Amino acid sequence: MPVKTIEKPQVIQPKAEKFGRSNRIEILDFLRGAAMIFVMLYHLLYDLVYYQDMDIGFWGTDWFEWVHKFFLWILFAVSGICTSFSRDTVKRGAVIYLMGSGLTIVSNIFSAGSVFVFGVLSFFGMMMIISGLIKPVTDKIDWRILLAASLVLYVIFFDFAAKDGVLNFIFTQIKLPLPEDRLYLYPLGITHAGFRSMDYFPLIPNGFVYLAGAALAKPVKNRQLPKIFYSKTKTRALNFIGRHSLIFYIVHQPVFLLLTNIF
Repeated sequence: MPVKTIEKPQVIQPKAEKFGRSNRIEILDFLRGAAMIFVMLYHLLYDLVYYQDMDIGFWGTDWFEWVHKFFLWILFAVSGICTSFSRDTVKRGAVIYLMGSGLTIVSNIFSAGSVFVFGVLSFFGMMMIISGLIKPVTDKIDWRILLAASLVLYVIFFDFAAKDGVLNFIFTQIKLPLPEDRLYLYPLGITHAGFRSMDYFPLIPNGFVYLAGAALAKPVKNRQLPKIFYSKTKTRALNFIGRHSLIFYIVHQPVFLLLTNIF
């Protein structure tokens, strides 16, 4: 008598949600757009102060620099969230890093006194490459642990900068090697006395804010945050800037320099 075999029911895995115009999380565009507005304003004021010798009273004050830092945190964190949705983060990061390197070469050719070394494009490109490479590992770790670790590391390395041959941590200082031994450590935030850059965002500590955003990508993508986070916004202009923040970042500074020189 033939023995009947009981077939196991097939488990259909849910397809990963694809993010497009119809289900785009608009608050991320809004936040990135708002951050870009302030960053562009900051650069406009910078051009007026340093290239046109204008006296702007609040420029350089502690409160203004903290506001600038706050919007940079938003820009880095939201970028960490958004780029985690990319299909090929490493490839896209390599392209953006090459764009940043191209900007360094062009600025060195046309304006040796205003060179962009490891600016925001290089920073974002490198962080996308790093986060893409470590994704197989981070995907297995609870996002809360990743978020907490990123924030703790940012606090520890908050004042991480080479000043007078000393590397500063929140709890101690470390004496650095000779300048000639650290010429190429600037991506990490370790520079020498002769280092100059008009746009400089080292991986330490800024990369930890980006990684905190990448950790938040999990609950954001799984729609685990309050419903208001996923509601539609009515700020079309800011949303547009946020969606195309890379283009705005590349274009705005040459436009500002041109306009401030004309007017």
